[in-house]
Amino acid sequence: MTEWRDRFRILGVDTMTAGDFEGTGVDTYIDLSIGFSIWLPLLNEGYYLPYGHVDMRGELGFEFLTEQSAFKAGDPQLTRSKVIAAISPYLSRPNHGKTFHMGSARYDLHVAIKDGYEIGGCVWDTLDAMNLLNEHEESYGLKPLIAKYGRLFGIDGEIFTFEDLFGNRSPAPFNTELVGIYAINDVKYGWKLFEWQYEMMAQAPSADGKGRLLECYARIDSKLPETDVFLARCGFEIDLEGLAKLEAEFTQKLEEAKRAVIETYGIDAEFVRKMDRTINAKKVADWIAAQERKIARRDEAIAKLKASIAADEAAGKTHLKRYADAKTRLAELEAEVLVPADEKHAPLFTEEFSITNGNHLAYLIYDHLGIRDRTPQFKRGKTRSTAADVMEAYYAEEEALKPLATVAAYEKLLNTYVTKIPQALEADGRLHSEFKAGGTATGRYSSSGYSGRPIDILREFETEGDEPPWD
Repeated sequence: MTEWRDRFRILGVDTMTAGDFEGTGVDTYIDLSIGFSIWLPLLNEGYYLPYGHVDMRGELGFEFLTEQSAFKAGDPQLTRSKVIAAISPYLSRPNHGKTFHMGSARYDLHVAIKDGYEIGGCVWDTLDAMNLLNEHEESYGLKPLIAKYGRLFGIDGEIFTFEDLFGNRSPAPFNTELVGIYAINDVKYGWKLFEWQYEMMAQAPSADGKGRLLECYARIDSKLPETDVFLARCGFEIDLEGLAKLEAEFTQKLEEAKRAVIETYGIDAEFVRKMDRTINAKKVADWIAAQERKIARRDEAIAKLKASIAADEAAGKTHLKRYADAKTRLAELEAEVLVPADEKHAPLFTEEFSITNGNHLAYLIYDHLGIRDRTPQFKRGKTRSTAADVMEAYYAEEEALKPLATVAAYEKLLNTYVTKIPQALEADGRLHSEFKAGGTATGRYSSSGYSGRPIDILREFETEGDEPPWD
């Protein structure tokens, strides 16, 4: 606060450090922290405080552990309650700023809540910041970014990822020295990346020449991690009665919009036939070829039967059963009616138009209405797309597609919100979403529901010969 007075005032904090929790996993509601690491930039020192490592040697599924890498019962580590009591007053103070790296800020905030306190002053997430600085990075992981940009802020040499050291698993069974070396380097990398991002934003030019990118991050993005976690854990109360009324209203309007599509575009039997012949051209050709073969086989069989009958008659063998059978079979084949092998007589492979069928929609748009195909602008190497992003662009530009746009609007309202939200409520009757800044391809917010652990996780608690207590 003395040496860096007002350095980070724009973020609303008096100090800054980089922190990180190691945990039993990445589930924000179930997993627990096993240690905390922090980088103290003025001292240029990092520390790892371990308190939840466990001895898993000899346990099924932990054969990867070696004597050198494993945590052993009796190895020194700190006491969980004492560490939390020591670090929570600092971590909960909003005037002391913290940066958590590469999207883990929200995870760390969740972990602290499970440990009995709330982190304050979480004003930087290097993943959010990197998305704001450059939306075209090949990878936004901390280590790939350090490998790419580290030379600009004094970090050279090989960079090891979490997976390099521990694989896709918790670091809890590994010894505290190994995890500590990784964790301290992690917060060091996080701090260095934060400093560089901070300076890049401060220097970034803008249209008015005032360089307001840092101001934008400080006013908006710096508030997101804590806000997102609050929203996720608090959840949303849903007006189920109101949604039910909307479902009834929108369902009726959707049906009306679909009827309008049929009427506006003249979708009748002739339309369906033309569509069928276009989208099923190969099937029609295959049917014609198969029918030609069938007719040829019948004609060949008739010719052979006639020859056999004529031979028997010439030889005076009309009394034979062979002769009678040949006459009967000939009559059957000559009475058989085979439709001509041409497009006119080919069957319909599609008997009705469906607005949810991509092939049907493509025929309506590109063939019937003659809309210019601009798919390559959105999807390289693709043509005649009916994907949502392509269609949205068409709807904005093509007046002829207004009836389809109306259908799409009601389908999105129903399928994305009205009918889906009631099915996504948690046990407390609220909707809980995990929010992610820059989570979409366009850089917008994304959200996802908590999916819980797979049912296989229950096997971890079963013992041979015993039934699980929840049966």
